[in-house]
Amino acid sequence: MKLIRRGDIWLINFRPDGREGEAGQTHPGIVVSNNANNARAPLLQTVPLTSNTGRVYVTNVVLPNQRTGLDYDSKAQIEATRATHVSRLVKRLGFVPDDLMLEIDGKLRMHFGL
Repeated sequence: MKLIRRGDIWLINFRPDGREGEAGQTHPGIVVSNNANNARAPLLQTVPLTSNTGRVYVTNVVLPNQRTGLDYDSKAQIEATRATHVSRLVKRLGFVPDDLMLEIDGKLRMHFGL
């Protein structure tokens, strides 16, 4: 079984789901569900990432590559948060540092009205 932690960045197979505005390829995503869930449940909450950082919206968080282990600067697309089956996780790519996870947490609260 994979060790999956909140804040991990994984290469995720989002296919075949991708409809307009949704992630629909194999690319990085952040695990945002809690570690108790991640250890037991088959579904995780994930936030897709994109390296297209030309436009940054209020629901996005920019992640500098030198802080995450990714090859490129990326942005977390909080508005595209989704349930993802653990079988869709291909390999671990990196980790989001605590200060950026706090920013992601704030955007999640804003987006979901919590």
